[in-house]
Amino acid sequence: MTLSKRTILVVVSTFIALLFILAATSDVILLKSFAALERTVLAGNVQKVKSELEETYDEIFASALDISSDIQKNGVSLVSKLDLQPFYNHRLDVVACFSKSAVLLSSRVADFHQRRLDTLSERDIKQISMAAHLSAKAPDGILKGMLLVGDKPLQLVLRPVQGTDVLLLIGRFLDDEEVRRVTALTQFDLKLFPLSRKVESPDAAAALADFEAGAAHPSQVLENGKIAGYILFKDFLDQPVLVVRVAEPRHLYEQGKAAIAYVVAALFLTGGAFCCVMLIFIRVTILKRLEALGATVKEISEQSDISSRLPVSDEADELNELAGSINAMLDSLESAEAAMRESEERYRMLFDRAPDAIIIIGMDGDEAGRIVAANQAAAEQHGYTVEELCSKTIFEINTAETNKIAGSIFERIVRGEWVTVELWHNKKDGSQFPIEVHAGPIKIKGRNYALGFDRDITSRMLTEQADGIYMAHIAELNRELTAKTDALAYANAELEAFNYSVSHDMRGPLSRISGYCQLVLEDEPHLDPRIKSYITRINDSGIWLNEMIDSMLRLAQLTRSEFISDSVNLSHIAEMVLQELVLLEPDRSVRAEIADDVVASGDPRLLKILMTNLLNNAWKYSARKSLAQIEFGMGQTEPVPVYFVRDNGAGFDMADADKLFRVFTRLHDPAQFSGTGVGLATVQRIVARHGGRVWAEAETGVGATFFFTLQPDSPQTGIS
Repeated sequence: MTLSKRTILVVVSTFIALLFILAATSDVILLKSFAALERTVLAGNVQKVKSELEETYDEIFASALDISSDIQKNGVSLVSKLDLQPFYNHRLDVVACFSKSAVLLSSRVADFHQRRLDTLSERDIKQISMAAHLSAKAPDGILKGMLLVGDKPLQLVLRPVQGTDVLLLIGRFLDDEEVRRVTALTQFDLKLFPLSRKVESPDAAAALADFEAGAAHPSQVLENGKIAGYILFKDFLDQPVLVVRVAEPRHLYEQGKAAIAYVVAALFLTGGAFCCVMLIFIRVTILKRLEALGATVKEISEQSDISSRLPVSDEADELNELAGSINAMLDSLESAEAAMRESEERYRMLFDRAPDAIIIIGMDGDEAGRIVAANQAAAEQHGYTVEELCSKTIFEINTAETNKIAGSIFERIVRGEWVTVELWHNKKDGSQFPIEVHAGPIKIKGRNYALGFDRDITSRMLTEQADGIYMAHIAELNRELTAKTDALAYANAELEAFNYSVSHDMRGPLSRISGYCQLVLEDEPHLDPRIKSYITRINDSGIWLNEMIDSMLRLAQLTRSEFISDSVNLSHIAEMVLQELVLLEPDRSVRAEIADDVVASGDPRLLKILMTNLLNNAWKYSARKSLAQIEFGMGQTEPVPVYFVRDNGAGFDMADADKLFRVFTRLHDPAQFSGTGVGLATVQRIVARHGGRVWAEAETGVGATFFFTLQPDSPQTGIS
C-alpha cells in the first residue's frame, strides 16, 4: 500500500473514530443532562398535582364550618335530612356525625357528580368510624387526611361541633370524575392505583417499591413515549393507601436527541470537508516531496554511490530536515566506510605482526580442518612461509598424539566453548615442540571457523622441571619441620610431666619441712636463739620455695589456657584491684588516678591477671613514699591504643631494662621489696598472647611507667 493510500486511510479512519466517540459521548453526557432536567421538571409538575389534590382539604374544611353551624342550630338530626343540594353545592360525598366515643349518630351519603343519594355498607361505616377513634389524639380534635373506603380513596375532614359532644365528618371521594377535574386543571394525565389490592401496573409497582426504599420523587419511563412521576398518599395510621401516577410527554428528552443529531450531522459535514482539504494539502505539500526523496534514495541504493547527496530546498520544514538528516547519514556512512577500511588494515597489521602465533581453521564443508589464515609468527614458529602454512591442514602440523585428541577439541569448539590445552606440533624440519593453544569459535560471512592463539612453551616446560626439583627440596624441608614439630610436642609433654612433678613431688617434702619447723618453734619456746633463727630461716625458705613453685606453674599455664576474646573494661578492673590493696594496707597514703571507661578487646581472665600484676608492682614499689601516686590510663600516640600504669616509687636504672621480663630476675634487693620475679614475665606473656608488646620507662627514685598494647602494630622505640 502506498503512502498516499495509507494517509487517506488514516485520516478517514481517524475522522470516523472521532465522530463515533463524539456521538457516543454526546449520547452519554448530553442525554443524561436532558434526562436529569426532564426529571427535575417532572418533579415540579408532580408537586403541582399534589398541591391541587391537597387543596381539596381546605375546601372540605370550609364546608365543615358551614355544616357545623347548621348542626349547632338544628341538631344532629339535620344530617339525616340533608337533600342533594348541599352535597352538590359543597361538592361532598359523605356527611356523618359521631359521638366522642366514635358511635355513629347520623349520616348521609351521596354522589354529587351523579346528583343522587347513596348508602354505605356496614364495613364502610366501620372504616370511616376509625377516624373518629383517632380524633382524641389530634390537636383541637381536627383530622385531615385520606381513608380507603373499599377501593375508593376518601378525602375527609373530622372536627368537633363547637358547644356539643358531636364530631362532624365530611368527605369527598377521589373518583374518576374528580381525577378528570384535576387533569383539566393541571393538563397532566393522572391515574389512581388504590393499594387495597395488588398493583397490576408494572410501573406503579416499581414506583411503590422506590417509595418503600426511601425515594422522594420516583419516576418511570412509559412505553408510549411518556414519562411518569408518582405521588404516595397515606392514611391516618401512616399506611400507604393510594399511588397517583402523573404522566406527561417527553418533550425535553426528544429535544435533546434532536439537538445531538443536529450537532453530529453538522460535525460530520464539517469534518468531511476538513478531511478533504487536509488530504489535498498533504498530497501537495508532503507526499509529492516524499516521492521525490524516495526516488533519489532508491537511485543512490541501486548505484551503491554513497558519495551522492539529496537536493535540499529552501523550505524550513521537517522534509527539508529529513533530506539534511539523510545527507548527514550518507556522510556518516562514507566516514564509517573509510574508518572500516582503515580498521581492517590496522587489524590486518596487528594480525600479521602479533608476537604470538594466530591460526584460523575452517570448520564447514571443504574448508573443514584447513588452515585458511595464519600470521607471520605462526609461520616462523613452524618453519614455513605464510603461504606454505596456509596450504596445510591442521592435522598435518599436529603430532600423531595430538591428532588423537583433536576431534574432541573441535567438538567442544563447535559447542561454543573456548578451550585452553597444551599440545605438540611438528615443524617443517620434522622436530616437535610443545605449544599452549587457546582456541574458540568465530563467524566470518556466515561460515564457522576456529580461531587459535598458539604460544611456544618450551622454555616454560624447562622452568617447570626446575620448579619440580625446587618443590622436592621444599617437601624435604617440610618433613624436617614436621620432625621438629613432633620433637617440640614431645618436649611440651616432658614439660607437663615436669610441672606435675614440681607441683606434687616437691610440694610434699617442702610442706613437711615447713610443718616440722613450725612444730619445733611452737613446742620448744626456750630454744637457743641461734638455733631458733636457723629454723625460722629454713621455714621462710620453704614458704618462699612454695611461692616460687606456684608462680612457675601459673606462668606455664598461661600459654596453654583457652583464649576467649571479649570486651573488657580495664578501668573497672583497676578500681577493684586498688580497692583490695587499700583494704590490705588501710594506713597507707595513696592517690590513685584511673581514667574513665578504658575498654579493650581481649581475654577477660588474662587481662585481669595483667592489671593485677602491674598495679601490685606499682603499689609495692611506691610503699616507701609518704604519698604514693598510682595512675592508669590510655594514650593514642601509637598506631594502636597504648595503655599504661605509672607510679612514683623506687623506679629502676634503664640500663637494666632488658632484664625486666626475665623469669625469676629481680632488679631490687629482696630484703627491701618482696617478690618471686615472675610477675612481669607473666605480664609479657599475656601481652604476647594478645599480639601486642610491653615496655617500660623509669628513673631510679622517681618512679616507673609500664606501657602495653593489646593488638599487633609496627614496633616502636622502647623495650619489648
